[in-house]
Amino acid sequence: MDDPYEASNALLSDVILNYRTIISFGQSNIDRIMEKYEELLADPKSKRILNAHLSGICFGYSMCIRFFFVGVVFYVGAVLIVDYQLSTKAVFQA
Repeated sequence: MDDPYEASNALLSDVILNYRTIISFGQSNIDRIMEKYEELLADPKSKRILNAHLSGICFGYSMCIRFFFVGVVFYVGAVLIVDYQLSTKAVFQA
């Protein structure tokens, strides 16, 4: 499996190892390197955001199904109480 951060880590490693050389080229060079680093991190960031959205949708769906089920159970209990004149205690025990 490929590491999505491989290229950005390689660039960062080169920058750290050659710090003095990079600083000697001036601020415009540093700005260009930082822009390149941000570009390399853009794809992993978008994948993480997509993953977070999908996880949120799945979690929301699971909670929705859970609460709908509880709602249906309460509705059926209410119907049993009203239509068959059962006591709430009997329905709760069932």
